[in-house]
Amino acid sequence: MRRQPISEADLERQLLRRSVSSLHAERLNCHRCGRTPLVGEVVYRYPRERTICALCVPYRRDRPLASIPVRHGEEIRAQRLTPPVADPTA
Repeated sequence: MRRQPISEADLERQLLRRSVSSLHAERLNCHRCGRTPLVGEVVYRYPRERTICALCVPYRRDRPLASIPVRHGEEIRAQRLTPPVADPTA
């Protein structure tokens, strides 16, 4: 069974949809309101992997497990490896 060739425009649309959906999957969202926090904003981690933005924290009675600053996506990917420091006593 032969498949019909896909047009160039259809291929471009398909590639665009795939890239947008992968970006959407990596985004950090507030569990309560669904908002995407801004870079530099602090989000709060609660039990069961729930992330709450700073605007929704007053609606929670329990204390967060951790507070995490939102970083830019490129900053996360551009982490530099440093060589281990030699032990001076050895």
